[in-house]
Order: sequence, then C-alpha cells, then structure tokens
Amino acid sequence: MRFFSRNKNIDDNDGQKATRTALVRRLDLFLMSYVCVSYCMKYIDQQAHSNAYVSGMKEELHFKGNQYNWVGTYFSIGYTIGTIPSQFLTARFRPSVIVPMFEITWSILIMINAAAKNVNLIFGMRFLIGLFESIAYPGFVSVLASWYTPAELAKRVAFLQASSAAGSMFSGYLQAAIYKGLNGAHGLSGWRWLFIIDGIISLPIACSGFWLIPDTPKNSRAIWLKPHHLEEAEERMKEIGRAPKGKLTLAKVVAVFKEYPAWIIMLCYPPCIVAGQAISYFNLYLKSNPSGHKFSVYQVNLIPTGGQALQIVATIGSAALSDYFQARLAMIWIVAGIGMLGHILLSIWDIGFNGQFAGYMLIYCAVGAGALMLTWFSELCSADAEVRTLIIGLANGIGYAWISGFPFLMYPASQAPHYKYGYKMGAGFYAIAISGCTIIALLVRKYGLPYQNVPRSKLEGGSDSSIESGVPENEEEKVEGEAIPAVDRLSSHANR
Repeated sequence: MRFFSRNKNIDDNDGQKATRTALVRRLDLFLMSYVCVSYCMKYIDQQAHSNAYVSGMKEELHFKGNQYNWVGTYFSIGYTIGTIPSQFLTARFRPSVIVPMFEITWSILIMINAAAKNVNLIFGMRFLIGLFESIAYPGFVSVLASWYTPAELAKRVAFLQASSAAGSMFSGYLQAAIYKGLNGAHGLSGWRWLFIIDGIISLPIACSGFWLIPDTPKNSRAIWLKPHHLEEAEERMKEIGRAPKGKLTLAKVVAVFKEYPAWIIMLCYPPCIVAGQAISYFNLYLKSNPSGHKFSVYQVNLIPTGGQALQIVATIGSAALSDYFQARLAMIWIVAGIGMLGHILLSIWDIGFNGQFAGYMLIYCAVGAGALMLTWFSELCSADAEVRTLIIGLANGIGYAWISGFPFLMYPASQAPHYKYGYKMGAGFYAIAISGCTIIALLVRKYGLPYQNVPRSKLEGGSDSSIESGVPENEEEKVEGEAIPAVDRLSSHANR
C-alpha cells in the first residue's frame, strides 16, 4: 500500500509548506506592495527639491552660495530630531495608524512648497517634512521584520531600498515631463507643478496604509489576513526566536546601550549612508558641463535615472545573493568595496568624462549596502522586538544627523562638481563601515548574540526566561555553548 499512499508526515510537511507559501505571497501582495509604493513616493518627494533646483527654482528663488546644501541639512535635522520619538510612537501605538497619519502630513507639506516666494519657506518645509518622514524607513523595516524570516527578509528590505531609487527615477521622469508640458501653465513654473502633483499622488497612497499595514502577528487586525494566517505567522516567528512586540520601557532603552552593538552600529552605519550621498550631486555634475559636455535641463533630469535603474538591480541582486548564501557580512564587504572604488575614481578626477561617469555609477551600485547592514543588524538584535526597532531607529536617525552636517564639508555647492574633500572622505567612510561590521561579527563570534536578557515589563510577564527573551527553549545554551558558524553565516545562526 505504500506505493499508493503518501507518508503522513510528508503530507503534513507539504501542507504546512503550502500554507506558509500562501502567507508569504499574501504578505508580498499587500504589505510589500504598500511599503514599496509608499517609500517610492517618499523619495519622489525628497528628490523633488533636487529636480526643482536644476529646473528653475535656483534662479527664481535666488539661491546663493551653499543654500542648496542647507535644503538637505534642514531635512536631515528634522529627520534626526523625529527619529527616536517616532519609534516610540510606533512601539506604543499601531503602525497602521501612526505611519499613515505622518504620511498624510508630509504629503500636505510637500504641496506647500509650491507657494514658496523665497528660500526660507523651502527651508522650513524641508525641516518639517524630515520630521514626519523619519517614521518611514525604520518603521517599515520593523514591520517587515515582524513577518518575514531571515531567508526572506534581506530581499524584502532590498526591494524597499530599491523603491527609493525607483522614486528618484520617477521624479526625474516626472520633472522632465512637467517641465516640458506644464512649465508656465496657469502662471506657475514647472518646478512648482512638481510639488503640487507629488502631493496629490502621495495622499491616496498614505490613506491606504490604514488598511494595508498589518501591525504584528500578535495584534494584527488586517482584513486581508485570516486567523489561520496569523497563527502561522506567529509560529514562524517563534521558530526563528524573533520576539513579538511588547512594551518599550526605559529599562529597555538603557539596556540597548549596555551592550556593544548599539555603539558600533552608530559608528559604522552612518558613514555608509553619508558616503552614498554622493549620488545626490550627480545632477549638479551634469549641469556643470563636465569636460565640455553640455546637457539641457531635460537631460539633467533624465540621465540620473539610468544610475537609479542600476541601483535597483544592484540592490535587489546583492540582497538576493545574501539571502541565498546567508552571507550578510561578505556581501556588505563586496557592495561597500564597490562604493569605495567609485569614490577613489572620483578622488583621482583627472580620468576624463567616462571615468568620472563610471565612478558615479559604482556609487549607485553601492547604495544597497545600507539595506544589507540594517537587515543584518535587525537579525542580530531580534531577541527583543522593541530593542530591534530602537536599534534600527537610532542607526537611521544618526545617519541623517551625519547627513545634516557632513555635506557642507564634503560637497559644498560652491565647489561643484569637483569637491576637494568629498570623494576622499567617502572612500574612507566606506572603509569605516566595513571595519565596523567586521568588528561586530568578531564580537558575536566570541560572546554570542546580544540582547538575550533584556528586562521585561510586568505586562510582558516580568521574567527573563528563554521564551520571553525571544529565544526558543534550550536555545540560549546552544548559542553560548556551540561554536558559532563561519562569520558569513552569523545571521542564519542568529535566527535558527
């Protein structure tokens, strides 16, 4: 009879696999679609100022000196100030409520830019937009980490990261089309129409978040998830030792800084983000008629979209390889190394237009290093959901704090396109990022996974048992007692 019937265990395993596959497909269809489209619009909104600047805003609002740098700096200051409070809000309330409310607010602020009569309104709006946009990236990564396993997460975070490039690309196409078709319509310049249209597109996407964000498997009320989906999602998170959402307490905040990851992450992630900012000045490079090449306003908006397309392919490709081989650290080395090479080429500078262009394209390829790093950090710190959220928020917030100041030193608009220090510092920053990640890997190898005994609140049970610390029973002894696998497989070991 064995020839005509299947083993029951095989049937059960096949059934569970089918159920989990259906769950992941549903998450991809609803959750991933939302976060990618939303994050894409976030970058359309961000890139709008750069596209507007080279499309008439500079001349119409009489930008002088390094005022263009201040546009980015005010955004970064607002982003930095808002990062930690916004993560407290997402830990305290439902992301499905807080995130869309913030999105609606920044969509309205984007449209207000169209009324600017001088640079001061642009500065004020950029500060407020940064303040409200600070919730997006760490909030999205935290939600994704509540639903996806290590074999799935890096690719999803990479798609999220790639959405930023897609947003920048679309902003370039949008500004080029608006400049061609709407410049002067109803007495408004093309760059003003860009802000208006951006806001109009953003609002319905923001409102959809109330329905599409599923919060966590423990407390989801998403109508597109059935009870058996939630049960399966909880089981998946238990199997990999990823703690469910609890309460963010002062004791947990203090615990974050008592262990090594927070300090090293805050020293190695921000340099990686700052180094990648070089691509924000690519359109200024094109506008400067490099090596005698003259580009129209239409071309200055359009050409960078090629680099952004390359960024999408490189980001998703590196993440897919990282997931497949479970080689987070090795892929960080490779991608950051590519970015370092791009900065070295631009530091040399006297290599002709083709060499300079290639340097910028290599930096576009390296932008995904930040997504790989945050994915890895979230996995290593997955023993407590609130700690994981706080770590991601801190890393992202301090990254923007660096962005608020370093561009003045690295990429002053008055030096464009050949920056005296920027490219040299960018190469050094990628080296710092690689070194910091390597140090974390060595420390995990020596001391085991961090944040295993974070204090629990009374609402969470008040115990430090292995279950409450987010690690399956008997797993703590394994983590401490077993030899940790090769460095490249630390993320796999962290979430067994």
